[in-house]
Amino acid sequence: MLERPREGEKLRAGVNWWKYAFFVAIIAFELAREFAVLASSNGAEAIRDADLFHLDGYIRAEGTWRRSDGGERLLPGTVTIECLPEMGKCIEASVTFVDQYVSTPEIDWFDARFSADAVTYENNRPDCARYLVRLDIPQRRVTAVREKVPNASNPSCAVLEDRIEMELADGLDPNRSSFGEHNVPLLRAIAAVVNAF
Repeated sequence: MLERPREGEKLRAGVNWWKYAFFVAIIAFELAREFAVLASSNGAEAIRDADLFHLDGYIRAEGTWRRSDGGERLLPGTVTIECLPEMGKCIEASVTFVDQYVSTPEIDWFDARFSADAVTYENNRPDCARYLVRLDIPQRRVTAVREKVPNASNPSCAVLEDRIEMELADGLDPNRSSFGEHNVPLLRAIAAVVNAF
């Protein structure tokens, strides 16, 4: 039989477990949302490591263009450059990734200048820009400068930056956050706690 509480005594109520269950459900739904956001946003990434190979005048370089001037990230892609001194030319083959899509390979031939320590060539085929490429043999480094063509006839050229400096680097960007610019506060908090230990 239930006893009536005495005067001055507080009534003891049972624990409201539904409040805790509701809180846990909210966290579970948020984590599921964050995982779904990350799963749907993964774009293609080049996995090729940067390399410059040189033997008896033959030069081959491969990798992914990364900005060296601190600007915004370039479209991911991969490039292979082969330079043949007997022909005085460099062949450049590249593909670009947009989201999960890969472009068809672009293959171009360029007249090149060869010296004992470097090969240089100019790619002025695009409407909006010209690229000055340098393969530095002793440093095993490939750099390029993209300069906007002044007064280009193509109206889409107006959005290009005037100058970009870049370098051939490894395909996977070590500085890129796996969370990108996405709003995933719980996963960021969990990652911060895990990284602290």
